[in-house]
Amino acid sequence: MVASILHYVANICYFAEYPEPTWLNPCIVDAFWFVMTPFAIAGYWYYEQRWQTLGRYSLLIYSGMSLLVLGHYLISPPWNVSFKINAMILLETFAAIGLLTYVLRKDFSDQSISS
Repeated sequence: MVASILHYVANICYFAEYPEPTWLNPCIVDAFWFVMTPFAIAGYWYYEQRWQTLGRYSLLIYSGMSLLVLGHYLISPPWNVSFKINAMILLETFAAIGLLTYVLRKDFSDQSISS
């Protein structure tokens, strides 16, 4: 979530520097963060409550929404974007991939233990 916060704050503060579709504005970016973040919080809480399936699906949804950050590169290739913007995009991307990997590995290890 820290990577997501950093990226979304940068996206709102430096909106003009980000490659964005013409229909997108900072309010929509801000609103999307408030839509996706509860999935991370819920996923963590579900895992803490030992509700593995709900936790897994919540975190998978959150990871998938975090990976939408790569959509910036559909508008403009990375070499046309500043280092700062690329760093924010890649920070959230790697965090999402790390979370996705953790959830999938945890799921597979839990399944092999119960088998």
